Amino acid sequence: MDKDKTIDLSRNIVVAASNLIPGIGGVLAVFLDKYLPSTMEQRREEFLRTLSSDIDNLPSSVIERIMNDQEYHSLMLKVFKSVVQEDKEIKKKAFRNILLNAATTINNTINENEFYIKLLSDMTTDQIRILHLFYLRDIKKSISFKNVYSFITKHWKNIDESYRFALITEIIRYGLITSSQKSNKAKGEGHQLSSFGERFILFIFQPNETQDDYTEIYDN
Repeated sequence: MDKDKTIDLSRNIVVAASNLIPGIGGVLAVFLDKYLPSTMEQRREEFLRTLSSDIDNLPSSVIERIMNDQEYHSLMLKVFKSVVQEDKEIKKKAFRNILLNAATTINNTINENEFYIKLLSDMTTDQIRILHLFYLRDIKKSISFKNVYSFITKHWKNIDESYRFALITEIIRYGLITSSQKSNKAKGEGHQLSSFGERFILFIFQPNETQDDYTEIYDN
């Protein structure tokens, strides 16, 4: 059975099963059968349009190379799979940046690019906003802080403290930031990006940049 038929069969099973739920089954069935597929298709088409415009602006030599690069095609398919599940412009723009950087950075291994996609898929938009603080501090030089937890505590006053702590703890677990003595000695006091974290933020925040997507962190 081919993939499209498998997807249709799975969706039909879910729709049929939802009709058995008392009270909300019919509404859920309509949503799954009509609105969800069209929403996913709309997201995919929108992403493809913007990505196509981005790729058209790449040097012709790069375009020619990726047209025949099977590993790059595989990377694109992985991104498409994740994008249809996203409604936040922050993450969609980051996915586009990963593909653009993967196209122009030949010496970066395809395995690391795949890990970027996995991380971005797993991370919440709030975690991406936190990483953007490091981008503003270390790349754009437009803000300053030592302890990122203290910084977001000040600016996210209405957000639960344990939730803020969990966000940063998981980013540290990903290996993107650290507060180790070795890092502090090399780069300065407080939370610092790891070398992997530095590569990751460059891949997701450039070349398509925006400030509007991240203003929420300063407004609470």
